[in-house]
Amino acid sequence: MSLNPVLALTVTAAIAAAVVGGVFYAFSTIVMRGLGRTGPVAAITAMRGMNAEAQANGPFLLVFVGSALLSAAVVVVAVVRIGQPGGWLLLAGGVAGVAGFVITVAVNVPLNNHLDTVDPTALGVAEATREWAAYLSTWTAWNHVRAAAGIAAAVLMALGLNSGE
Repeated sequence: MSLNPVLALTVTAAIAAAVVGGVFYAFSTIVMRGLGRTGPVAAITAMRGMNAEAQANGPFLLVFVGSALLSAAVVVVAVVRIGQPGGWLLLAGGVAGVAGFVITVAVNVPLNNHLDTVDPTALGVAEATREWAAYLSTWTAWNHVRAAAGIAAAVLMALGLNSGE
């Protein structure tokens, strides 16, 4: 039995995109809402800790960066095979997967970097509340987009594979 490399690539990319989208979904719907209940000083402190862990966590980075690279590879394959059944769906799925990564780099990471400069214990309650509210609303809104991009990538790739058979 021979393994079709395009099938293997696309299935792996779709699974990785679904995992990443699911992590982002959980953050949007549980983690960020939970942090919002803790008060601004605790929330800023906890989020800074999670951001530091994400940057140092090899398995997370492997799945996160790997998903973007796999999605980019699907884009290349889809462009080459654009006239074939499912080609446009694969292209859209790959682009969606890459888009989630681009949003992370362009929006969420800079927000995280700003939060790292904030010492919540040195701020007054009003200033800490303002910092956290601004971060929470902007970061979470873009995280919703990242979650949707990951889930859309997985669905579109799966549909592209299905329509190609």
